[in-house]
Amino acid sequence: RLGFASDELRKLYPRLITLSISGYGEDGPYKDLKAYDLLVQAESGLSSITGTPEGMTRVGISICDIAAGATAHQAVLQALYARERTGKGRHIAVSLFHALTDWMNVPYLQYVYGGQVLPRNGLTHPTIAPYGAYADRDGREVLFSIQNEREWAQFCSNVVDLPQLAADERFSDNSARVANRRALNAIIEAAFGSLSRDHIVERLEKARIAYGRVSTLQDLAAHPQNRYVEVETPSGKVRMLAPGTVVDGQVVELGAVPALGAHTREIMAEFGRVASAD
Repeated sequence: RLGFASDELRKLYPRLITLSISGYGEDGPYKDLKAYDLLVQAESGLSSITGTPEGMTRVGISICDIAAGATAHQAVLQALYARERTGKGRHIAVSLFHALTDWMNVPYLQYVYGGQVLPRNGLTHPTIAPYGAYADRDGREVLFSIQNEREWAQFCSNVVDLPQLAADERFSDNSARVANRRALNAIIEAAFGSLSRDHIVERLEKARIAYGRVSTLQDLAAHPQNRYVEVETPSGKVRMLAPGTVVDGQVVELGAVPALGAHTREIMAEFGRVASAD
């Protein structure tokens, strides 16, 4: 196992930083279990809180793989800083399961200490209303969030054009609106059903209520807020959505994607230099 091998390597190269990414970790009863992203979504409990009241769904991207990569990246950076100060390397073990269960801590704590299992609500917030997706007259959805009573009054007056709704006892505060969500949804759906999504968005912006369009991939590809980078690959240049980081006002540039084995000689030579230095 890499954990053992890394111990042996670090006896030879004490400054070495090694990283192992596995499905369930290097110890424990599941250490030898096969793991793929969707399997871990299920095993970690993520599936139980993702979907609609009618059924569970997978997260639409490889969230476990991404969580493991982000966790590994963070741990390697910490190890590099530690080595700079102590001169010592370390072995890092990351697993898909543990990276994702770390991200599951909020629902875990709600269950263990609060006895709560929040229901699956699709594109609706379980404890705030109205906070969800509603369709326009053409079936295109916009998702908006009411966070306080000032916004609720603004929504009633300036978005759905029903100022008297703010005084309705069924919707007097958030708890009442959650309890009467079905009746509230029917009112909002009726109001939005005569409007275009652009008109709804215009009203929400004017009322300063947070919203987001429910975008398709076609919408994303043409989104005016996008930043792009071009990346060289063994198959040619690819235009990608840019990383989330902007440094000193500049979009981060990405290096070329290496072909299989492109850096084998350089890596082996680096190990030789480490051996010589030790």
